[in-house]
Amino acid sequence: MAEPLGFPLLAGNPDPCLRDGKNYPLTVLLDGVPEYLFAKGVAPASALMAMAAETARLLSVRYAGRRLLLVEVREGGGIFAGLVHRQLAGLGAETGLRAEPGNIKVRSYGQGSRATAPRVVKPLCDARGRELADCSKFDAVVLLDDLIDAGHTAIWLAETYLPRFAAREVAVCTMLDKERPRGREVEAALCRIVLSSGLRVADDWLVGYGLDMTVPGGGATPDLHLFRPPLPGGVYAFNTALEPRLTAAYQADPQGLRRQLASYVSAE
Repeated sequence: MAEPLGFPLLAGNPDPCLRDGKNYPLTVLLDGVPEYLFAKGVAPASALMAMAAETARLLSVRYAGRRLLLVEVREGGGIFAGLVHRQLAGLGAETGLRAEPGNIKVRSYGQGSRATAPRVVKPLCDARGRELADCSKFDAVVLLDDLIDAGHTAIWLAETYLPRFAAREVAVCTMLDKERPRGREVEAALCRIVLSSGLRVADDWLVGYGLDMTVPGGGATPDLHLFRPPLPGGVYAFNTALEPRLTAAYQADPQGLRRQLASYVSAE
């Protein structure tokens, strides 16, 4: 499993666990046996930063002199949106782009890696948390999300949900784009709405930089959310063979698994 040092959370590197004062384990102990958490490195941090910079440049040129609502699609799109906003801070002044932040929370996955039909958990809001009912004052609404997977969430938001708010134009920018079959109708719809689809990556279960997995607690135990913050090195492919065993271990001993994976745990 040796990988370049750009992905330190993989086996074969000399000191993979310590970064910024935190201990990031490579393995989890299941039934007394250490099992590797990650299958491979997918997108290095440097490439993710460059993609955010390129997205900001593209927006600053396309929407020069215009008023834009940049919508962070939570939870996954938060980190990418933050990177794009920081890059736009300087570019907007040069091109006259007026970009205002907004957010919406959409749930597109159930437990673990299972996709579900998209549904809005928290409505479209501005940066102060005020619900937006009308987007007609903006020249365009741009969704910033972590990745295009099946494509259904992006299409539903851009072509069904946001038009209800009188959005003049809706576009989508993502950090990653999975290489997977989607069918002609879905691909045609994505071509209509996607301005920048990000880095092309394999159809793996991805974690880090906003991408996470949910381990169901069952009963009174809350679900466990793992791997969402920026991981040392970039985005990784999770070792999906562990998913059922992680679930069993968490439901049997929630605090024990939390202690093992403390650096990876995030609030929903």
